[in-house]
Amino acid sequence: MLQDFIIVSFSAAALQVLSMSNMCVSQVLIQLKVVHIFLQKNPCEATPLDFVFVIDSSRSIRPNDYEKVKTFIIQILQFLDIGHNSTRVGLLQYGSVVEPEFSLNTYNSRAQVEQAVRDMKHLATGTMTGLAIQYTMEVAFTKKQGARAVHLHIPRIAMIVTDGRPQDTVEEVAAAARQAGIQIFAIGVGRVDMKTLKAIGSEPHSEHVHLVANFSQIETLISVFRSALCGGDEMCEVVDHQCQHICVSSPASFRCKCKKGFTLNSDGKTCKVDAILACKKGKQTRM
Repeated sequence: MLQDFIIVSFSAAALQVLSMSNMCVSQVLIQLKVVHIFLQKNPCEATPLDFVFVIDSSRSIRPNDYEKVKTFIIQILQFLDIGHNSTRVGLLQYGSVVEPEFSLNTYNSRAQVEQAVRDMKHLATGTMTGLAIQYTMEVAFTKKQGARAVHLHIPRIAMIVTDGRPQDTVEEVAAAARQAGIQIFAIGVGRVDMKTLKAIGSEPHSEHVHLVANFSQIETLISVFRSALCGGDEMCEVVDHQCQHICVSSPASFRCKCKKGFTLNSDGKTCKVDAILACKKGKQTRM
């Protein structure tokens, strides 16, 4: 039996010693995991993100598994430097409809976000993943919802957690979201079709697409995402980016950029002469 269990938790303000004698073993273990992650050096402080969790809240997810998803989210939060001028976090659930929980400009501290996650209620309806991705692209990552301007080059990241086949199509809307500059991490749990996950997630799939057997194993991805989101290899140096002009690395991904006077083609890799500049050059040639 576990009695009078003590966890020492450090915060920026002070050292707190919390008696856990009245907590059940599972609660203590959850707290231990969170404290363990929190005590590690936070390498994400220099990498501001606009980060939206997109959570499958369908009826196929059992209540105890739903709680494991919430614990997973809280563990991810521990290595994000959350604040108005650093990483902003939003979250939406989806079932048959999309249920926004909070937007990128709702909270300015990790503690506030954690409490909002704990307060989430299971929808227990369908699995409209495509609808959720569309909402993420058209609403969640807008200026009104707290997303920062594109020209600031703050990485826009959506982390989708799902346990089943979508009841709608995802290929086109996911491609549109990626084309709009959203990096998508697709996490499948259980009997999720890998082909569907790859249709959702960004390239390279080895970094963005993950499948685990059950919700008890989802916590094994924590270290993977810590590495992906908090640094590591410069993606432009380790992948065949095929950018015609300039490759710009970002957490777990990259984007192509054109030199001054050029604009990026729809393929996201090659460049063409800016139309206005080309017109000016044409007039100068005729003069």
